[in-house]
Amino acid sequence: MRKITPKLLSPALGATNPPMPNKPVSSKPRFRTIKKLYKQSQALNPEQRPSTYNTIAREIFVARRLKALLVDIFMIYTPILYCTYWILGGAQEFRQSQLAIALCFGAYAGICALFIAKSGQTPGLRYVRLKLVDQSFLPKSTTNPQVGFWRAFVRMFVWAFSYAIAIGFIVPFISKSHQCLHDSLMHTKIIDVDEPTQNT
Repeated sequence: MRKITPKLLSPALGATNPPMPNKPVSSKPRFRTIKKLYKQSQALNPEQRPSTYNTIAREIFVARRLKALLVDIFMIYTPILYCTYWILGGAQEFRQSQLAIALCFGAYAGICALFIAKSGQTPGLRYVRLKLVDQSFLPKSTTNPQVGFWRAFVRMFVWAFSYAIAIGFIVPFISKSHQCLHDSLMHTKIIDVDEPTQNT
């Protein structure tokens, strides 16, 4: 006996097809979705922006700062390491020399401080369109927001030390300004080049 398979009727004949099972949707939006919502909210007046705007903006800032750090490590710190490996004769010799490690980081901090003193932007910050300025900076202020070489240089060591002892990961979550410890201590802040009123 031949088995008869029921056919789906078209809506024109007065029948509806059975509903297709919905695909599971993640409760957490993807980064691209968050970035799209952030850009849409930027076009609105501050009074019209959704209540989640500040949260979205902070998440975008964190992602951009991490991207800037990775770019700086790749473009500045990695070449310094390879040159040091070549001078010492290998990575093993580098790991055994505390002086070489300190000099490499000092060179990295010095180069980053030179970029900051000149334009307020390392290559990574320039790539993600962020800028380091003095904490007193206001968009319409006539004062110079530039951070000097020595303050930028010391800031790099405060940054490294705070994250080495893990306190740097905690401070942004418990401070009212959500600033990192090295920015709070050195009286600096990161601003968005395209929207200077937004900072972290």
